[in-house]
Amino acid sequence: MMNNYKGYIEFKCETDEELASFYEKHIIPDEILINQYLLLRDKENNIVDKFKFDGYKLVPIQYQILNSKNFGKLKPKDDIQEIAIDALKSNDLIMLRGHAGTGKSYLALAYLFEALDKNKISKIIIFCNTVATAGSAKLGYYPGSREAKLLDSQIGNFLSSKLGSFTEVERLIDTEQLILLPMSDIRGYDTTGLNAGIYIQEAQNFDIELMKLALQRIGDDCICIIDGDNTTQVDDNRFAGDRNGMKRLSEVFRGQDYYAEIELQKIYRSRIAEQAQLM
Repeated sequence: MMNNYKGYIEFKCETDEELASFYEKHIIPDEILINQYLLLRDKENNIVDKFKFDGYKLVPIQYQILNSKNFGKLKPKDDIQEIAIDALKSNDLIMLRGHAGTGKSYLALAYLFEALDKNKISKIIIFCNTVATAGSAKLGYYPGSREAKLLDSQIGNFLSSKLGSFTEVERLIDTEQLILLPMSDIRGYDTTGLNAGIYIQEAQNFDIELMKLALQRIGDDCICIIDGDNTTQVDDNRFAGDRNGMKRLSEVFRGQDYYAEIELQKIYRSRIAEQAQLM
Protein backbone atom coordinates (compact mmCIF):
# COMPACT_ATOMS: atom_id res chain seq x y z
CA MET A 1 0.00 0.00 0.00
CA MET A 2 2.77 2.46 0.93
CA ASN A 3 4.56 1.99 -2.40
CA ASN A 4 1.35 2.45 -4.38
CA TYR A 5 -0.15 5.29 -2.39
CA LYS A 6 -3.03 6.97 -4.23
CA GLY A 7 -4.43 9.03 -1.36
CA TYR A 8 -7.44 6.76 -1.04
CA ILE A 9 -8.28 3.10 -0.52
CA GLU A 10 -11.27 1.12 -1.71
CA PHE A 11 -13.34 -1.06 0.62
CA LYS A 12 -15.73 -3.52 -0.96
CA CYS A 13 -18.65 -5.17 0.83
CA GLU A 14 -19.45 -8.47 -0.82
CA THR A 15 -22.98 -8.70 0.60
CA ASP A 16 -25.73 -6.38 1.82
CA GLU A 17 -25.07 -7.71 5.32
CA GLU A 18 -21.42 -6.67 5.13
CA LEU A 19 -22.47 -3.21 3.96
CA ALA A 20 -24.91 -2.87 6.86
CA SER A 21 -22.20 -4.08 9.27
CA PHE A 22 -19.77 -1.48 7.94
CA TYR A 23 -22.12 1.32 9.00
CA GLU A 24 -23.26 -0.31 12.25
CA LYS A 25 -19.77 -1.13 13.54
CA HIS A 26 -18.05 1.96 12.09
CA ILE A 27 -15.35 -0.22 10.57
CA ILE A 28 -12.01 1.53 10.06
CA PRO A 29 -9.47 -0.37 7.91
CA ASP A 30 -6.15 -0.90 9.70
CA GLU A 31 -4.08 0.43 6.79
CA ILE A 32 -5.81 3.81 6.38
CA LEU A 33 -3.79 6.92 7.26
CA ILE A 34 -4.90 10.30 8.61
CA ASN A 35 -6.40 12.42 5.81
CA GLN A 36 -6.63 9.43 3.50
CA TYR A 37 -9.93 8.78 1.77
CA LEU A 38 -12.03 5.62 1.62
CA LEU A 39 -14.30 4.72 -1.27
CA LEU A 40 -16.98 2.27 -0.15
CA ARG A 41 -18.20 -0.20 -2.78
CA ASP A 42 -21.24 -2.47 -2.66
CA LYS A 43 -21.51 -6.04 -3.95
CA GLU A 44 -22.11 -4.74 -7.51
CA ASN A 45 -18.85 -2.78 -7.18
CA ASN A 46 -20.64 0.57 -7.25
CA ILE A 47 -19.22 3.37 -5.10
CA VAL A 48 -21.96 4.05 -2.57
CA ASP A 49 -20.17 6.36 -0.14
CA LYS A 50 -16.97 8.35 0.37
CA PHE A 51 -15.18 9.11 3.62
CA LYS A 52 -12.04 10.78 4.96
CA PHE A 53 -10.21 9.45 8.01
CA ASP A 54 -9.49 12.22 10.53
CA GLY A 55 -7.42 10.04 12.86
CA TYR A 56 -10.42 9.00 14.96
CA LYS A 57 -13.32 8.29 12.65
CA LEU A 58 -14.40 8.14 9.03
CA VAL A 59 -16.01 11.46 8.08
CA PRO A 60 -18.52 11.41 5.19
CA ILE A 61 -17.54 13.56 2.21
CA GLN A 62 -20.01 16.18 1.03
CA TYR A 63 -20.48 16.87 -2.68
CA GLN A 64 -18.87 20.21 -3.60
CA ILE A 65 -18.20 22.23 -6.73
CA LEU A 66 -15.64 24.89 -7.63
CA ASN A 67 -16.85 28.31 -8.74
CA SER A 68 -14.81 31.30 -9.94
CA LYS A 69 -15.02 34.15 -12.44
CA ASN A 70 -12.24 32.69 -14.56
CA PHE A 71 -13.42 29.07 -14.60
CA GLY A 72 -17.13 29.28 -13.89
CA LYS A 73 -18.84 26.41 -12.10
CA LEU A 74 -16.80 23.23 -12.18
CA LYS A 75 -18.46 20.00 -11.10
CA PRO A 76 -16.47 16.82 -10.39
CA LYS A 77 -16.65 14.37 -13.28
CA ASP A 78 -16.22 11.27 -11.13
CA ASP A 79 -15.78 10.10 -7.54
CA ILE A 80 -12.00 10.62 -7.57
CA GLN A 81 -12.38 14.22 -8.71
CA GLU A 82 -15.00 14.64 -5.97
CA ILE A 83 -12.56 13.67 -3.24
CA ALA A 84 -9.88 15.79 -4.96
CA ILE A 85 -12.10 18.86 -4.60
CA ASP A 86 -12.65 18.02 -0.93
CA ALA A 87 -8.88 17.69 -0.52
CA LEU A 88 -8.28 21.08 -2.13
CA LYS A 89 -10.86 22.79 0.06
CA SER A 90 -9.73 21.32 3.38
CA ASN A 91 -5.92 21.17 3.41
CA ASP A 92 -2.87 23.44 3.36
CA LEU A 93 -0.72 21.13 1.21
CA ILE A 94 -2.28 19.12 -1.60
CA MET A 95 -0.69 17.01 -4.32
CA LEU A 96 -2.69 15.97 -7.38
CA ARG A 97 -1.15 13.26 -9.54
CA GLY A 98 -2.33 11.69 -12.78
CA HIS A 99 -1.71 11.28 -16.46
CA ALA A 100 -2.19 14.10 -18.98
CA GLY A 101 -5.86 14.99 -19.34
CA THR A 102 -7.07 13.72 -15.96
CA GLY A 103 -7.90 17.27 -14.83
CA LYS A 104 -5.26 17.79 -12.17
CA SER A 105 -4.12 21.24 -13.41
CA TYR A 106 -7.67 22.37 -14.19
CA LEU A 107 -8.88 21.44 -10.70
CA ALA A 108 -5.86 23.07 -9.07
CA LEU A 109 -6.26 26.37 -10.91
CA ALA A 110 -10.04 26.37 -10.54
CA TYR A 111 -9.67 26.05 -6.78
CA LEU A 112 -6.96 28.73 -6.57
CA PHE A 113 -9.11 31.21 -8.51
CA GLU A 114 -12.13 30.39 -6.35
CA ALA A 115 -10.01 31.09 -3.27
CA LEU A 116 -8.80 34.34 -4.88
CA ASP A 117 -12.37 35.45 -5.66
CA LYS A 118 -13.47 34.68 -2.09
CA ASN A 119 -10.47 36.54 -0.60
CA LYS A 120 -9.19 33.36 1.04
CA ILE A 121 -5.89 34.17 -0.64
CA SER A 122 -4.65 37.51 -1.99
CA LYS A 123 -2.49 36.24 -4.87
CA ILE A 124 -1.39 33.14 -6.73
CA ILE A 125 2.34 32.44 -6.92
CA ILE A 126 3.54 29.84 -9.41
CA PHE A 127 6.94 28.29 -8.80
CA CYS A 128 8.25 27.56 -12.30
CA ASN A 129 10.89 25.04 -13.26
CA THR A 130 10.79 25.38 -17.03
CA VAL A 131 12.38 22.13 -18.15
CA ALA A 132 12.22 21.37 -21.87
CA THR A 133 9.95 18.47 -22.76
CA ALA A 134 11.88 15.22 -23.14
CA GLY A 135 12.79 14.56 -26.77
CA SER A 136 12.01 18.12 -27.91
CA ALA A 137 14.38 20.62 -29.51
CA LYS A 138 15.46 23.50 -27.26
CA LEU A 139 14.79 26.92 -28.76
CA GLY A 140 17.58 28.72 -26.93
CA TYR A 141 17.64 32.30 -25.66
CA TYR A 142 14.43 34.30 -25.24
CA PRO A 143 14.74 38.11 -25.12
CA GLY A 144 12.81 40.30 -22.70
CA SER A 145 12.02 40.57 -18.99
CA ARG A 146 11.76 37.63 -16.60
CA GLU A 147 7.96 37.53 -16.98
CA ALA A 148 8.22 37.77 -20.78
CA LYS A 149 10.67 34.88 -20.88
CA LEU A 150 8.43 32.76 -18.67
CA LEU A 151 5.36 33.58 -20.75
CA ASP A 152 7.28 32.45 -23.83
CA SER A 153 7.93 29.08 -22.18
CA GLN A 154 5.77 26.12 -21.19
CA ILE A 155 4.17 27.95 -18.24
CA GLY A 156 2.91 30.78 -20.48
CA ASN A 157 1.31 28.34 -22.92
CA PHE A 158 -0.22 26.42 -20.05
CA LEU A 159 -1.74 29.49 -18.38
CA SER A 160 -3.09 31.01 -21.60
CA SER A 161 -4.77 27.72 -22.51
CA LYS A 162 -6.44 27.46 -19.10
CA LEU A 163 -7.34 31.16 -18.73
CA GLY A 164 -8.35 31.77 -22.35
CA SER A 165 -5.69 34.20 -23.55
CA PHE A 166 -2.27 35.71 -22.93
CA THR A 167 -4.08 39.01 -22.34
CA GLU A 168 -5.81 37.63 -19.26
CA VAL A 169 -2.55 36.18 -17.96
CA GLU A 170 -0.82 39.54 -18.45
CA ARG A 171 -3.70 41.35 -16.70
CA LEU A 172 -3.37 39.12 -13.66
CA ILE A 173 0.38 39.72 -13.58
CA ASP A 174 -0.05 43.50 -13.97
CA THR A 175 -2.54 43.60 -11.06
CA GLU A 176 -0.17 41.44 -8.95
CA GLN A 177 -2.80 38.74 -8.50
CA LEU A 178 -0.45 36.35 -10.29
CA ILE A 179 3.29 36.04 -9.73
CA LEU A 180 5.56 33.77 -11.77
CA LEU A 181 8.71 32.88 -9.89
CA PRO A 182 11.40 30.75 -11.55
CA MET A 183 13.03 28.20 -9.30
CA SER A 184 16.41 29.67 -10.26
CA ASP A 185 15.47 32.80 -8.23
CA ILE A 186 13.72 31.12 -5.30
CA ARG A 187 16.47 30.74 -2.71
CA GLY A 188 15.84 33.22 0.12
CA TYR A 189 12.23 33.84 -0.97
CA ASP A 190 9.69 33.75 1.87
CA THR A 191 5.92 33.75 1.33
CA THR A 192 5.13 34.52 5.00
CA GLY A 193 2.66 37.41 5.20
CA LEU A 194 1.63 37.15 1.54
CA ASN A 195 -1.55 35.13 2.16
CA ALA A 196 -0.86 33.36 -1.11
CA GLY A 197 -1.80 30.20 -2.92
CA ILE A 198 1.43 28.58 -4.09
CA TYR A 199 1.18 26.43 -7.19
CA ILE A 200 3.92 24.03 -8.29
CA GLN A 201 2.95 22.74 -11.73
CA GLU A 202 4.72 19.97 -13.68
CA ALA A 203 6.29 18.99 -10.37
CA GLN A 204 7.58 15.71 -11.79
CA ASN A 205 10.54 17.81 -12.98
CA PHE A 206 11.73 18.52 -9.43
CA ASP A 207 14.36 16.47 -7.69
CA ILE A 208 14.26 16.01 -3.92
CA GLU A 209 16.45 18.99 -3.06
CA LEU A 210 14.55 21.35 -5.37
CA MET A 211 11.19 20.22 -3.96
CA LYS A 212 12.53 20.61 -0.42
CA LEU A 213 13.71 24.13 -1.24
CA ALA A 214 10.30 25.04 -2.72
CA LEU A 215 8.36 23.74 0.29
CA GLN A 216 10.67 25.59 2.69
CA ARG A 217 9.55 28.89 1.11
CA ILE A 218 5.91 28.43 2.23
CA GLY A 219 4.67 30.47 5.18
CA ASP A 220 1.93 29.59 7.69
CA ASP A 221 -0.59 31.91 6.04
CA CYS A 222 -0.24 30.21 2.64
CA ILE A 223 -1.50 27.06 0.96
CA CYS A 224 0.36 25.00 -1.62
CA ILE A 225 -0.92 22.84 -4.47
CA ILE A 226 1.41 20.54 -6.38
CA ASP A 227 0.56 18.66 -9.53
CA GLY A 228 2.36 16.41 -11.95
CA ASP A 229 2.84 12.90 -13.26
CA ASN A 230 6.05 11.38 -11.95
CA THR A 231 5.29 8.01 -13.56
CA THR A 232 5.24 8.88 -17.28
CA GLN A 233 6.11 12.57 -17.77
CA VAL A 234 9.54 13.08 -16.17
CA ASP A 235 11.51 15.10 -18.74
CA ASP A 236 15.02 14.72 -17.33
CA ASN A 237 16.68 11.64 -15.86
CA ARG A 238 17.99 13.79 -13.00
CA PHE A 239 14.44 13.77 -11.62
CA ALA A 240 13.66 10.09 -12.18
CA GLY A 241 13.07 7.21 -9.77
CA ASP A 242 14.11 7.62 -6.15
CA ARG A 243 15.50 11.09 -6.93
CA ASN A 244 12.03 12.41 -7.77
CA GLY A 245 10.73 15.21 -5.54
CA MET A 246 7.06 14.25 -5.83
CA LYS A 247 7.81 10.69 -4.76
CA ARG A 248 9.78 11.82 -1.72
CA LEU A 249 7.20 14.47 -0.80
CA SER A 250 4.52 11.77 -0.70
CA GLU A 251 6.64 9.53 1.51
CA VAL A 252 7.38 12.33 3.99
CA PHE A 253 3.99 14.07 4.22
CA ARG A 254 1.36 11.31 3.88
CA GLY A 255 -0.48 10.89 7.17
CA GLN A 256 -0.08 14.56 8.20
CA ASP A 257 -3.38 16.21 9.12
CA TYR A 258 -2.79 19.15 6.74
CA TYR A 259 -1.73 17.09 3.72
CA ALA A 260 -3.77 15.26 1.11
CA GLU A 261 -2.73 13.47 -2.04
CA ILE A 262 -5.03 12.22 -4.79
CA GLU A 263 -4.12 10.21 -7.87
CA LEU A 264 -6.67 11.06 -10.56
CA GLN A 265 -7.54 8.15 -12.82
CA LYS A 266 -9.70 8.87 -15.85
CA ILE A 267 -8.51 10.90 -18.86
CA TYR A 268 -11.21 13.39 -19.93
CA ARG A 269 -9.37 15.60 -22.42
CA SER A 270 -10.43 13.61 -25.48
CA ARG A 271 -10.69 10.10 -26.85
CA ILE A 272 -7.45 10.76 -28.70
CA ALA A 273 -5.65 11.76 -25.49
CA GLU A 274 -7.02 8.70 -23.72
CA GLN A 275 -5.86 6.33 -26.46
CA ALA A 276 -2.48 8.06 -26.68
CA GLN A 277 -1.75 7.00 -23.11
CA LEU A 278 -1.31 3.46 -24.51
CA MET A 279 1.63 4.50 -26.73
